[in-house]
Amino acid sequence: MEHPHPRPALLIRDGTLTNPRDIVRALETIEAFTYRYAVDGAEIATGRATLVRIMLDDFSATTLVNGCLFLNVASFNYLNFTTDANGRSHLTLFNDGASFELTPTDDPEGRPGQRGAIRLMEESVFEDNMFVSLDDEDDDE
Repeated sequence: MEHPHPRPALLIRDGTLTNPRDIVRALETIEAFTYRYAVDGAEIATGRATLVRIMLDDFSATTLVNGCLFLNVASFNYLNFTTDANGRSHLTLFNDGASFELTPTDDPEGRPGQRGAIRLMEESVFEDNMFVSLDDEDDDE
């Protein structure tokens, strides 16, 4: 029997995600992590951070500041994930020669009193018309 619609992939332990919804779902599993950022194979930065916000829009930059990551899925082309022998996942986001490796940590050492990441998985998050752009009020003069 032939199915009228192709079935979505089933990825367990290792895989490559290209659909933004799938990438967001994978990132939702992370709170505190260690990271390695490289461009053309050269290490640029490493450290520890906390995932504060996951976004999907064409305007916001992915920003890591003060140990807090505001991650825009639209900043990346795809995500690879692998699982080591201890069951720990390693996620790597790729974009035009750059890679951003995230390894979740068991013991979050985020900022004191910090809440968990703001997750944006509502259907409306993926609709272009749901994002508001702010106009400078001085333009009216």
